Amino acid sequence: MSARRVATAAAVHASAPLRVDLAGGTLDLWPLGLLQPGGATAAVAISLRVAASAGPPPRSGVIALAAEDLALSEEHPANAPLRCRGRLELLQRIAAALAPPEGVTLSTRAPVAQGSGLGTSSALGVAAVAALLRYRGLRPARDEVVALVRDLEAQVLGIPTGTQDHEAAWGGGAFFIRHAPGGGTLWLLPRPLLARLGERLVIFDSGRARSSGPSNWDMFRRRIEGDAAAVRALAQVADAGARAAEALAAHDWRALGRAMRKDLDARRNWSPLVLTPTLERAFDAARRAGALGFKVCGAGGGGFAVALAEPARRARVASAIGDTGARLCDAGPTARGLTVERRRGAS
Repeated sequence: MSARRVATAAAVHASAPLRVDLAGGTLDLWPLGLLQPGGATAAVAISLRVAASAGPPPRSGVIALAAEDLALSEEHPANAPLRCRGRLELLQRIAAALAPPEGVTLSTRAPVAQGSGLGTSSALGVAAVAALLRYRGLRPARDEVVALVRDLEAQVLGIPTGTQDHEAAWGGGAFFIRHAPGGGTLWLLPRPLLARLGERLVIFDSGRARSSGPSNWDMFRRRIEGDAAAVRALAQVADAGARAAEALAAHDWRALGRAMRKDLDARRNWSPLVLTPTLERAFDAARRAGALGFKVCGAGGGGFAVALAEPARRARVASAIGDTGARLCDAGPTARGLTVERRRGAS
């Protein structure tokens, strides 16, 4: 990405949605999607949004970083190597890659804790990169932003990372990714689908944040090593993702529910790190209340989860899940992806 001199002192503010993955997650970790031809990853952006701001530095030649929801901040000389460690590491790496020599103030804010399973860190990265590029007078491009944040996250986590979180943050809406050599094909589904999907989704928090790294890496490593159970599970996840994509396109909610359950069953068999007792209780309650389907969000092991129910049963399913101690989330599908605006005179 070529740099340009900052033409104005106006701050730039960006926001991006989080996402719920419906089936076929983990396949977007290269090269897992290529090992199971025909697989797909289906997801939908939701109305919970992260925010990022890029503006003038507090002093010339200084990089100031902050995660407002974590009450963390730090400053560095712009001409000195950043240490790239700790809880601000992703911001540090973004600044190291893109900050102008005169310095910058870069801050982020998230509505849920990282470790939610909703792609929070990826969405924060997309918003922060977009804000910083626009602050420098550059126009963010989807492919460049998605690739950069994916690669910086891989450096932070030390493991392969996928792109479904970044695609949701960039474009919003409901979508699926077909995995194929040369890059996946992204299919954005019609907007009228979102309202119908929103009438059926129940999003909830198990109350236990977790890192996606251990469970993702456990699944990835075992498949690459050819573990027979992991090979079977990956095939099931791929089939679940493909069936979820077909169901969404056809507005076949029962088929979508079956795909979600198939995805969850595959993950339960793939790794013992996916489910917790709290999630097991919530899913059992959802099933007894008449849910069509349910699954963990992200790599599992805690965080958020989602259930699918017909509109007439949605309230009953939500109540049953809430009775287990899980926290219901007042959020739903959104077509609104990344937004970036310059506010002259802001800081």
